[in-house]
Amino acid sequence: MRNYYLGIDIGGTKTAISLADNSCRIMDSSFIQNIKSEDFSPVQSNIFRAVDELFRRNGLSSEDLLSLGISCPGPLDLEKGLIVYVATTGWRNYPIVDEFKKKYGIPVFLENDCNCAAFAELSNGAGRGCNSIVYITVSTGVGCGICINGALFNGEFGSAGELGHVCVDPAGKECSCGGRGCLQLYSSGTSMAAIAAERSKTEDSFLSGKDNITAHDVETAVRKGDKLALKVWDDAMDKLGIAASIIFLLINPGVIVFGGGVSNAWDLMESKILTSMKRHVYSDLHSKIKIRQAALGKVIGTTGAILLAKQYKGL
Repeated sequence: MRNYYLGIDIGGTKTAISLADNSCRIMDSSFIQNIKSEDFSPVQSNIFRAVDELFRRNGLSSEDLLSLGISCPGPLDLEKGLIVYVATTGWRNYPIVDEFKKKYGIPVFLENDCNCAAFAELSNGAGRGCNSIVYITVSTGVGCGICINGALFNGEFGSAGELGHVCVDPAGKECSCGGRGCLQLYSSGTSMAAIAAERSKTEDSFLSGKDNITAHDVETAVRKGDKLALKVWDDAMDKLGIAASIIFLLINPGVIVFGGGVSNAWDLMESKILTSMKRHVYSDLHSKIKIRQAALGKVIGTTGAILLAKQYKGL
């Protein structure tokens, strides 16, 4: 009897896989490194092997599944079930939904990774109890998922939530997207690391002379009181606050949830983002602003994929 759901959260370097029961309670999960390849086929084969192992561990098979949800970075063509292009890996025009349907013979639901995370946090995480939330991920880039009145909002063309390319500095740097002053040029983990590395060449810093500076290095330097790192961090958080205030004024979400690797330093983020937001939201609404750290950790993507797969199946 089919009583289980499978959620797969495909990232640029890692994939999480979760098995859930009929009430969408996660029973078991696996976490694997992706094979480095611009062709998605070997990556997919590696995922299939990990799924088989997860089945074996739990005494199940694909015959026990009701449906399967996939969370994946984009852009995606949701209508055709395609990975259109993932810039960080080179995956392009891959018919992922058809391939997984062929393998498992069940309904397969594909959704953008930020949207899956947003739906997961709305249903089971930091947004529980709200009708509308926005989820912002701050990691390699900056992304966003939007839920309004309990449902995902994809926009007319399926590309709502490109928060990383919202302009926060009209006179700022040029972005590869063709715009200027985009949020993720300042506030992503990658950009913070790059800005700190460049400035540390000419400014005295804990980071000076260090090779391959990462966002975690910037965080560590902030905790040590390093002036350069503090300037980079404060500017990044200020601009996140500007973007979050725009979202707040447009959508009035019950809560804005922050996830992604950089959000592990939530104690260094929360007050700075909130202060920035209050500078850009009129005072009568200050008491309505709520921001929180994501609650679901490593299974945020698989949780969202499972919940959406169940909804898609109509069960």
